[in-house]
Amino acid sequence: MTGSIYDLGYRRYDGPRLGRRHAVVALFRHSLRSVFGIGRSGRAKILPFICIGLPTLIAAILVAVRALAGRAGFENVQLVPGHDGIYPVIAVFPTLFVAAQAPELLGRDQRYRTLTLYFSRALHRPDYAIGKLLALSVGVGVILILPHLVTTIGTILLTADTVKGITKELGLLPAVVGSTVVIAVVTSAIALAVASLTSRRAYATAAIFGVLIIPDIVATVVIGLDLGGVSQWVVLFDIGALIDGANAWFFGVITTNQAAFGSGVPAGILTLAALVVGAAATGFLVVRYQRIAA
Repeated sequence: MTGSIYDLGYRRYDGPRLGRRHAVVALFRHSLRSVFGIGRSGRAKILPFICIGLPTLIAAILVAVRALAGRAGFENVQLVPGHDGIYPVIAVFPTLFVAAQAPELLGRDQRYRTLTLYFSRALHRPDYAIGKLLALSVGVGVILILPHLVTTIGTILLTADTVKGITKELGLLPAVVGSTVVIAVVTSAIALAVASLTSRRAYATAAIFGVLIIPDIVATVVIGLDLGGVSQWVVLFDIGALIDGANAWFFGVITTNQAAFGSGVPAGILTLAALVVGAAATGFLVVRYQRIAA
């Protein structure tokens, strides 16, 4: 049997081969756009911008309340949440965001079997997992950092001595950045690890809500029963308590999470546990995409 080779006249690509780094950057950029619904339908933009806009609006309202209370001479103006109290107030929004966007980032590629196209080029399998994690983490970070930015601007404007206000806010910057990075990465890693297990968006969203919410309910009940012994350590399985404890540790305040507070476990240990959980979820995500069929 003989074969024939035909020259169909297709033009060859003579441009630069940009390689692996460019592929990772391109994946991150595309994923970040998807996280915010950019380049998709208007309907896809609704939830991301609600999750960004409402926390920022809440922070602006809190600043306004502080300003009005200060002008009225109320002594309890400090009871209005500052930087340390922002996350407990807006915690629902990062949860909604990752539950909706993590399945969107991963499920579509699994459903339409486009992973083969990704992995046939310079992009390695771990690059895919890390690129998606970075994109979702930046998305959550934007939700968290904007209220802090509004609070910082409001605090400086409300302080009689502007230099003193700026100095105070700069002193809080490490805590703001540290808490934002930890919360964003840990939450995103857990959500993506869960979402990687199924291509069904509805199943993934429900599972993420379950992982982030159900342990908090269980831990609160168990610790509230005061069973003694090692029952207080059940809080280490509560993602919400770990993240709230990490936020409290960075700002040097007492956690407002009921399970974390009732357990009596130090905030430093909760922070360490949050980092371990985030690292484990990231490792699971990478291993998952090392083995997933493409």
